[in-house]
Amino acid sequence: MSQILYGIHPVREALKSPYVQFQKILIGTQKPHPPIQSILALASKKGVPVTFTTKEVLRQMVKGDLHQNVAGIVQDLPYADLKEILSQWKMGGEKALFIILDGIQDPQNFGSLIRTALGCGAHGMIFPKDRAVGITPSVVKVSAGAALHLPLVRVVNVATTIDALKKEGIWVYGASGEARDSIFDLDLNLDLAIVIGSEEKGIRPLVKKKCDRVFSIPMKGPISSFNASVSGGMILYEVVRQRTLHDHRPL
Repeated sequence: MSQILYGIHPVREALKSPYVQFQKILIGTQKPHPPIQSILALASKKGVPVTFTTKEVLRQMVKGDLHQNVAGIVQDLPYADLKEILSQWKMGGEKALFIILDGIQDPQNFGSLIRTALGCGAHGMIFPKDRAVGITPSVVKVSAGAALHLPLVRVVNVATTIDALKKEGIWVYGASGEARDSIFDLDLNLDLAIVIGSEEKGIRPLVKKKCDRVFSIPMKGPISSFNASVSGGMILYEVVRQRTLHDHRPL
């Protein structure tokens, strides 16, 4: 099976990734500007065939105008393995930071969360196989290629996966609008996995029971919750803030 990646950032980041195998790249202009020239240089270095075509051909391939004159046909994008990302975390010697998505179905939210998680130094993102969006070309584009660098693990059972993380000494905290504890009251400078629920229903009851603690993000106004990707961004940067302050405390 193959997939079509499109857009300058996704294709360029895919060429940098050791996990992505290209069949070919298509360029929709005869006069490539510098960003596309950089893609051509990477393709040449990796021995990826390049075909020059038209904007109309690319538009039909990606069913829209967001191709930015470049598309790549690749083998199905690979998922990471839970044991693999846990091993990589242990070798790195940092405080763990994993993100668990409990049923995110919107590609925009998923891609945005991946991009933010990578920027905040997360060691991986975990999400269920069923009733959730996976790695798609639109997710890769929204993530600006971050989906090709952050380890993404698709699991059969989120609750069982949480048990496996706990056995490794990782605390599991869930974001819930009804929780009494504020995120600002928590110590996030520990080996941690954050659970973010679906756009409409939040964290499922069984998954919530598995969390060591649940917390909310303080907010004002009549709306009861933030968008999933916005919530994830605020949560991740609170983790970064606390850990940065801890690392710079005077001895």
